Amino acid sequence: MNAMIEARSADESVLATLSRAKALIEGHDFDSAVQVYSQLLKAELVAPLRGEVMTNLGAALCLLARRETGPRAQARLDQAHHLLVSALAFRSRTTAPAAWATTRANLAMVHLARYQAGGDRDELLSGHLALDGIEQALRHTDETALRDWVAAIRDQLIDLRERRHRKRG
Repeated sequence: MNAMIEARSADESVLATLSRAKALIEGHDFDSAVQVYSQLLKAELVAPLRGEVMTNLGAALCLLARRETGPRAQARLDQAHHLLVSALAFRSRTTAPAAWATTRANLAMVHLARYQAGGDRDELLSGHLALDGIEQALRHTDETALRDWVAAIRDQLIDLRERRHRKRG
């Protein structure tokens, strides 16, 4: 299960940079994608685009962290968490439900990765909380792939929670 990266229209150079970063993600060059998104954040960006870049950078950091272990992975996950929480200020559930849902789903992925890295079961609950309201927000959209991705994340969180309960029982 991967993070969802999005690219929307913007001025030509930013759009080209977003496309390049997305290609890096698809090629599994997460380190380079992180560098590209980090550079984009230094530019003047309109609010929705800033939220998109922050979301994509958070997702790329999460993907990179999942390949690592120890303090470096945890630091990347912490940075991803911070970026995704901050990105929500630029992504309204009512005016941009798919963008808001993408950020929240990526936040759930960070909690899932934190659980897998450290075993803190509170991260499973935080992952569920990050997904709260997404299905309702997307109900009147045709974002089938996004809804399916959210359902897969929720299923994985439930499966991990049930496995923990079986181990104790």
